[in-house]
Amino acid sequence: MTARPAEIGDLRLATVCVNATDLKRAAEFWAAALGYTHEKEIGDTDHFARLNDPARTGPEVLLQQTDAIPDPPTPVHLDLYTSERDHHIERLLKLGATKVDDWPYPDEHDFIVLRDTEGNEFCVIMVE
Repeated sequence: MTARPAEIGDLRLATVCVNATDLKRAAEFWAAALGYTHEKEIGDTDHFARLNDPARTGPEVLLQQTDAIPDPPTPVHLDLYTSERDHHIERLLKLGATKVDDWPYPDEHDFIVLRDTEGNEFCVIMVE
């Protein structure tokens, strides 16, 4: 295992923030998609929803209430790695994700671009 450069110090990825116009719907989608749990019940006046990995191996996901989602492509997105890409794409579509059919895929690609229930892009990538 390679050590991190000294200038990085204790800097680490801790949270991935995702904008949402419908906080409760987005939290339900991402919790089901990743197997994460809600920190607390989401109320009508909440501006954030925190989701945690029960195994504590992945970063937390913080959903942030916003008035609108920027036009695609979104400046930040999640990459989900899996050896069962097609299975998870089907599962995520059933949860409310949509497939981005007009994405300019290269001839050979190992990823599929989807959008969550709020229109945020994310990729499902095949790894072996």
